[in-house]
Amino acid sequence: MNRTLAFVAAAAIAVSGFRTLVATAQSAEVPLLAGVASADITPEPGLMLWGYSNRTHAATGKLDPLMAGVLVLKQGETSAAIVTLDLGRTPEDHLLDALRSECRDRHGINLLFITASHTHSAPSLESTEGPNTYGPQVVAAISKLIGQAAASLSPVALRIGGGEADFAHNRRRHLPDGRVAMQWRNAEREPTEPVDRTFTVLRFDRADGTPLAVLLHYACHPVVLGPDNYEYSADYVGQMRSLVEERLKTTCLFLQGACGDLNPYVDKTPLADGGVEEMRRMGRGLAHLVVDAAQAAKPVEGTSALKLQSRPVRVRLRWNLADSQVRTVLSAKYGRRFDNYLAKQLTGDSIAAPLTTIVLGESVALVGMPGEIFVDFQLDLRRRSPVRDTLLVGYTNGYHAYFPTIREAAAGGYGGKTATYVAPGAGELLTNEALVSLYTLLGRLHDVPRGEDFDLLQWDDVKRGS
Repeated sequence: MNRTLAFVAAAAIAVSGFRTLVATAQSAEVPLLAGVASADITPEPGLMLWGYSNRTHAATGKLDPLMAGVLVLKQGETSAAIVTLDLGRTPEDHLLDALRSECRDRHGINLLFITASHTHSAPSLESTEGPNTYGPQVVAAISKLIGQAAASLSPVALRIGGGEADFAHNRRRHLPDGRVAMQWRNAEREPTEPVDRTFTVLRFDRADGTPLAVLLHYACHPVVLGPDNYEYSADYVGQMRSLVEERLKTTCLFLQGACGDLNPYVDKTPLADGGVEEMRRMGRGLAHLVVDAAQAAKPVEGTSALKLQSRPVRVRLRWNLADSQVRTVLSAKYGRRFDNYLAKQLTGDSIAAPLTTIVLGESVALVGMPGEIFVDFQLDLRRRSPVRDTLLVGYTNGYHAYFPTIREAAAGGYGGKTATYVAPGAGELLTNEALVSLYTLLGRLHDVPRGEDFDLLQWDDVKRGS
């Protein structure tokens, strides 16, 4: 049998420098290789922090390290770099374009899957007061890590585990009159919906059975620490990761799910009320679950074929920014972030939202979307996906604020009508396009009609067993 059954195809289109790419490696005889690297990317104190608009000054120190982690996967000629960041968002688009080029030209990597945990205690990456100086530093560190990971590739086997973690609530409470009331904190743990308590652990084992890397997918805003915290912190994610790495002697990477409307029960605990300890308590609780799930993880059934797709999906904007009245309202509400940043980014009536998909075999998939995705889409994608364990990852390959459901866009509230600029239906569109990508990568949808597509299967033949 031909041992080099690999296919790679890439086609570039001129949309904000983002390339449409499809890459698949379909032979089970070609081993799956992986390499991992991580580094502390915490800057010196003095940078403005992301996430809370009522902070009044820059960071004063470091509570815990902000980490960047890289897992490079390679099979035959197909390769991807999964990058996780303890930051509020990924770097700006022009920096990501440069990083994609460097991945391809310098490191031989087909696809970049870069995502942020969305901690609100990390430096801002947006150029609202002139060019952002921290973003290029982050990208330089990532490129170095990708090179290190790509240089240390070895055969791996994939295991999967998981369970339920009860640390989050839905912060949007629907009222009988159709309005939404924001319940940021829920220390009493009142029942809310929808919530996805599922967490998934992907464990990549070396040939000797020891874990090279553990990836955790879970959906919950990292906002146990509130705006009174002025020290850099990865929030509960950092505490979780440090304990997992200590217990399992491996590298842990965090994949933030569709947490757009999910907060921790102990949201924004003031420092004077034990905010740091609450953050660490949540991290420890999650870490114990992750360690147990990783140790009990089962081998993934079937082949470990690596299949990739990245493409832009054209998404309409909610507001007509050419309308002076619209600009006046948004400027008054959002201030300098709109005047100095968003108004310059959102030119025209739509944006190109990157949709990034990685499939391993036929049972594990990562689907990256560029913003704060409401949890309904994670639940819907999992239910409808042809891949058994499909993980929606937010804050991936860009940032376009909130993606509410149509219902939530109409209801309003934070993330429904404020802090969002994509048109109602944008999240539904991305979810449907994600399903198209998944079926395409599995070989069940095709761009070109085939002769066999016109052969109709007759029910009478099925009953006869022919």
